[in-house]
Amino acid sequence: MPKLTCRCMPRLDGASPTELARIFPEPSVTPALLFLLQESGITGFKLSSIVVFQDAVPILLLPLFETRFDLSAFVEGRLKTVLKVAGRLLPSLFHPRVLSVGSLLGGWSEIGIDPHIDAETHNVAFKMALSALHTLAVEHKSDILACYNFNQYGKLPAALCQEFNRVPYRSCACLAIDFNSIEEYLARLSRGARRDLRRKMRVAPQVRVRGSRTIAPYLERIYRLYLETVARSPMALGTLSLRFFETICEDVPGAEYRLYFVQEELVAFNLLVVQEDRLVDLFFCMDYGLGREYNLYVLSWIENVRTCIEQKIPLYYAGQGTEKTKTHLGATFIPSFMLFRHRNPVLDRLLIWPHAMTGKLLSRLGFWPAQSAAAPLQPIPSPPGRRWPKAG
Repeated sequence: MPKLTCRCMPRLDGASPTELARIFPEPSVTPALLFLLQESGITGFKLSSIVVFQDAVPILLLPLFETRFDLSAFVEGRLKTVLKVAGRLLPSLFHPRVLSVGSLLGGWSEIGIDPHIDAETHNVAFKMALSALHTLAVEHKSDILACYNFNQYGKLPAALCQEFNRVPYRSCACLAIDFNSIEEYLARLSRGARRDLRRKMRVAPQVRVRGSRTIAPYLERIYRLYLETVARSPMALGTLSLRFFETICEDVPGAEYRLYFVQEELVAFNLLVVQEDRLVDLFFCMDYGLGREYNLYVLSWIENVRTCIEQKIPLYYAGQGTEKTKTHLGATFIPSFMLFRHRNPVLDRLLIWPHAMTGKLLSRLGFWPAQSAAAPLQPIPSPPGRRWPKAG
């Protein structure tokens, strides 16, 4: 077997863009988004990676991020005060230091793997990467080790899943474009949904839509709409910088904006990645009052479906959240999950036992979504007496 080595790297410095494209093959947009994210930054997060090399060539990459996860940020009122006090008393439980595998952008997280390596090399590379991950968690005194926002396409090895507790995360909505017109699409919806959409689409003549990759005149307004949307979101993780929105169309192939105007005022934008085989919805942000008045979310959905039809794109990935609305619009869902493990065995058991009660409690508090048929709670049994390895 060729010689394998493993290194923990700041950012993505262990792999060039060409090498990243090889271990995250198309149609993945993960490497471009990771590069942009590390260059533009996101508040409260430190990015890094673990890279396995075969004769100095990268063959496996775990994207990592570190943060302090403040549970009080996801609730309001008296409960927020209670959790802030609890965070000072038990910071490892209510304000934990988290080291996580995954990406903060995109429909789901992926691990980068050279598709041409053999099975033995694949297994050895993963064992080296996971050993390095455990060692890094100890060295950084992480309270929780996690894998964030993965699904069946994320390439997580079964051995890793067996070491962690598993809880559902927000499912990614998907719409198959196997029809040839908007009318044919509407005909497939329920009678109530068709009536609702036709009513909401009546305001379309009052809304001007413009597609653009050059948004300099609107950049400040776009960023303000983004910040307002983040402020309303109970599940926002960090805040992207202005630079992210300014340069994404240059740095991410296929990225483009849809701008929505009412009476010449920019009231919403949709940030998309348009590829031959899929349209990926990254962000939809709007003025809340005018957006509701002019049904801008529905209009943006119809606009994206129309784009897929016209460009013969077979799949529309509509992102996470608002499952009820997306179900109404005909979407199906790809279940996502989070894996986690607390370094303290007692707190780890507290977080997962009993599984059903924990899931219901955390969803009621707003820490992650309520369970649904698309993403059932499926804790994976942990080996008895497991412990994190000691550094060195």
